[in-house]
Amino acid sequence: MDRSVRTLGHRGGPAPAGPRGGGGRGDGPDPGHDEVHADGYTGPENANIRLKLAYSAFCETHEPAWRALALTRIGNRADVALVVEAVKEDLARYWAHVLRFEEPAAYAWRLANRHVADWVAGEQQVEVEAVTFAAVIGAFKDVANGLLHSEADGVRLYAAILELPDRQRDVVVLRYLLGLHVKVIGAYLGRPVATVHSNLRHARERLAKRLGVRELPDRGGEQ
Repeated sequence: MDRSVRTLGHRGGPAPAGPRGGGGRGDGPDPGHDEVHADGYTGPENANIRLKLAYSAFCETHEPAWRALALTRIGNRADVALVVEAVKEDLARYWAHVLRFEEPAAYAWRLANRHVADWVAGEQQVEVEAVTFAAVIGAFKDVANGLLHSEADGVRLYAAILELPDRQRDVVVLRYLLGLHVKVIGAYLGRPVATVHSNLRHARERLAKRLGVRELPDRGGEQ
């Protein structure tokens, strides 16, 4: 996000480019089509209504995941709300084209990651609210069962989560903050289930090393 400009009521500049038509994996808008907005679709009225309903249902289903991602990395709920709103606005702008992807949820997750990364890059220092810290660490109470003996342990775990490679941090957020099934996580990230399992295993190994323990078991299981 370009923080020098405010657009559409949120802090940010030009939105990340939308998808290309035809179900491809390009990152730019399709120059052969007009932008499609959630609050003003072009085309027949029935088609407009269907698009609006699909957009609303999609956001209702997947917004918790975008919020969890932003909450973990940004740490301030007011800023998180702005970032999530920016993601929704970009999705609305290219919604008809987003639906052409085999996994629209995976495209939306990449978009959310880009917005969050842009926001974090523009901050001098991420100030984590106490309520956010408690929510994130609380979500890991099963995976870190019996290992968090003090606030310092929680701080180390939080820092370790932020330091994970993107691929591992994504699955950790989706698995432990939201409790999603690995098949659903695979759909979000566009990865095979076996890869999700591998990412989870390596993430737990990194977190365990940071906490100074031999193993960090998945108390909830990976199924």
